[in-house]
Order: sequence, then C-alpha cells, then structure tokens
Amino acid sequence: MIFYLKKRKGFIRLALENGASLVPVISFGENEHYRRYKNWISSRWTWGRSIIGILPLRHPVTTVVGKPIHVNQIIDPSQTDIDQLHDQYLQAIEQLYDTNKANYGHEHVKLKII
Repeated sequence: MIFYLKKRKGFIRLALENGASLVPVISFGENEHYRRYKNWISSRWTWGRSIIGILPLRHPVTTVVGKPIHVNQIIDPSQTDIDQLHDQYLQAIEQLYDTNKANYGHEHVKLKII
C-alpha cells in the first residue's frame, strides 16, 4: 500500500494555524476497485464495464479511524513546527496500518509512505 504523504504538508500547516485536530484514517480495499493492466492499450476494449466507460468493480471498503492528534493553535507555524507534527501524523498512520493490516487481508503488504 502506498501513501503519498512525505511532501504533502499543507494540511499540517492548516491544522496548526486553526488548532484543528488531525485524525489518521486508512481505507482498506480501495485498490481492488479497479483492475491494473500492464498493457492498457492492448486491453482498452475490456477496460470499461459498459458503454459508460470505466466503472469500479464491486469490493468492500473498510475505513479505520485512529486516535485524534490534538493540535495547539499556532497562527504562524515555523517549518520545524510543521515538520514535527507531520512526523507525528506519519507515525500515527504507520501504527494504525500495522495494527489493522491483518484484519483486512494486508498482513503481507508493506506500507510505503513516499
């Protein structure tokens, strides 16, 4: 499972500026909604499930919600403030994933945060 969060810190800055708590959330099963084709061009005619176009496959999605990270308001947060809270949030995401991955069939899937 891949999360693109390493460079995304705008939501952290907004949380600090507004004193809003951050809640780590992971959804298991989202990747199973679409087929992954190695050669999309050769399979373009089977890509859509109807004349409407690309439709998701049926698969259950389970969303797991972690403990909120309470944030004190800082009107003008420094880069250090942002980086510290960002690291704390990423650790919470990793912990939430590690705690719940076996329950949803991801026990052999590593979490990559890039």
